[in-house]
Amino acid sequence: MAGNKYKTYTRGKLEVIAGPMFAGKSSELLKRLLFIEHGGHKVLVLKPIIDDRYESNFIVTHNQLKHPAVAVIDLELVKDNYTIKPYNFHTVFIDEVQFFDNKETMWFIEEGLREGVNFVVAGLDQDSRGVPFETTSRCLALADEVIKIRAFCTICGMDAGKTQRLRATKHSDRVKVGGSETYEPRCHEHWESK
Repeated sequence: MAGNKYKTYTRGKLEVIAGPMFAGKSSELLKRLLFIEHGGHKVLVLKPIIDDRYESNFIVTHNQLKHPAVAVIDLELVKDNYTIKPYNFHTVFIDEVQFFDNKETMWFIEEGLREGVNFVVAGLDQDSRGVPFETTSRCLALADEVIKIRAFCTICGMDAGKTQRLRATKHSDRVKVGGSETYEPRCHEHWESK
């Protein structure tokens, strides 16, 4: 038989970095990003527009490491402006994945993986009430590799897997973008749902 009439594809790989606030998720994402870029590969770096804590067009860690990123309202708009194919991007990086729509995100990632594009995503695994973020949970279920990291409890210094909201109001929204003025990492013993 001369030639193969069926094209074979190599599926991309999905890495998920998850944990509480202040665990170093964005730093871990940037480490992988710089390694891929250093290897001469093209990348696309995305972040939600809602994350405006430091700079709008950069992924910025709490210790001020940063890298340019495209801030988007939703991932559907990314498809309108970028062709997610291996000849354009070796890897797509998404920070704060929990802020993106669950179904849209899974469709976006799954389509890219089928095309052979790799993804590295980072996000909170739980909100300050201890409820899993759906988008991060679905990414974890689909992941080829999971990096689950912890912070240090601000009360006792032990491993912290929870995010403590410092002030709760009567009708606190699930999502309140903030930094150390709003949240702290806590161990199970010192964490309280808010």
